[in-house]
Amino acid sequence: MRNIFFIGVMSIISSCSQHYFDRPQPIDARNIYVFPEEFRGIWTDGSDSIVVTKFYFANIEYKNIALPYNNEDTTRYALFYDGKVYPYDSAQQKIMGTGYPYVVNNDSAYYQTREVLEAQLGRKAVLRAVGDQYMLNVKSDNQWWEIFLMSALGNHKILVCYPNIDQLEEQGINPVFSNSEEDFFEVEWSSEQLERLIQKKVFSDTLLLLDQQYQK
Repeated sequence: MRNIFFIGVMSIISSCSQHYFDRPQPIDARNIYVFPEEFRGIWTDGSDSIVVTKFYFANIEYKNIALPYNNEDTTRYALFYDGKVYPYDSAQQKIMGTGYPYVVNNDSAYYQTREVLEAQLGRKAVLRAVGDQYMLNVKSDNQWWEIFLMSALGNHKILVCYPNIDQLEEQGINPVFSNSEEDFFEVEWSSEQLERLIQKKVFSDTLLLLDQQYQK
């Protein structure tokens, strides 16, 4: 999984940026405040997990992180204290998460993060239909929206897709502004337009094929 999922990690750690949109998509579809029954349950790809109930969605993602571990570079990305590493944003001069156990090998420190994105439909998230699929729109702390395409495949499997920046730009859809970690788009996609973009594989970044472990 990407980052729905998501504390911001410095670009040296991850080259993937997060894509934000100015409004929920598609713009001509009504909000759905209940997850369809076929999506409800606990799903996993063997490491990361998604929990979906009638009104609630949670994504649990694990990331393996490697950081430079030397006097010159270490504190640009993390603080080390009492046997734990704390992700650190040197530009904002603040810690970006809780502490994690770590190990050091040669000149690198290694640790694993556990990141959780939670959303309740009707509060910071809305679901909208796109053909026989669904667009999950999740409002971020920055007041922009992240969007995820969810498909039920049958055989107790679901697929979750994210926008692919290269495919967006290939379709002439460019961010209004961006930086090394984030892209921001202003779009007004109708259901018809969005279905065409789906067919053109715009939603193909970091595909997750998840098996159901427990039905809600």
